[in-house]
Amino acid sequence: MRRVVKVAAWAAVFLACAGVGAYIAAHTDPFPPGVDRPVAAPTGSATSTPSVVPSPAMWVGTIRSFTYHQLYVGGRCTTRWRGTLRFTVDDAGAVEGMGAATLFGTLACDFPIAQVQLRRIGLDITGRLRDARLTMRLEQASISPSGGHDFGGFAAFLPLRITLAVRDGTVADRVVRHRADEQGRGVYFWSTGFRLGRTSG
Repeated sequence: MRRVVKVAAWAAVFLACAGVGAYIAAHTDPFPPGVDRPVAAPTGSATSTPSVVPSPAMWVGTIRSFTYHQLYVGGRCTTRWRGTLRFTVDDAGAVEGMGAATLFGTLACDFPIAQVQLRRIGLDITGRLRDARLTMRLEQASISPSGGHDFGGFAAFLPLRITLAVRDGTVADRVVRHRADEQGRGVYFWSTGFRLGRTSG
């Protein structure tokens, strides 16, 4: 009988201790003053740093061109052109853009010309910028007037691949080309100065 009473007494003591512990835990602040409380992240949301997408660098500039067609039968037609170029360069160095060359003044020939001379040539620009070298491919995209011809020889060199030197984000270079004409006995001449600069990026 004494054993049963003893067991019951100890059980009552354990139950009383458990109740006191639960009461203390329920009414005690585990984060006293001076200790920061953890802030729970909102349910269903994840924090992330917004990614920044780099913008391509923008380049703009001008061209000044002098061209002529020296005919093998004698005589020469000469033109002068002024133009603008605008293109982007992405992180990989790829170049893409457009431009236009416009006839400056009039066609000058040593003989009469009855056909219409082109006054504007639209340009597509592709290429690559690498190691302080800007390589561009200039390709004819449009002409105006639509039924005209270029007797001075600017269009005769299109499409044209050129390489320009870049210094401190600018280009000040001249490209000179010449080649035989369609008959193989006359000569086309093309001399164009480029002034280009990076404006953003």
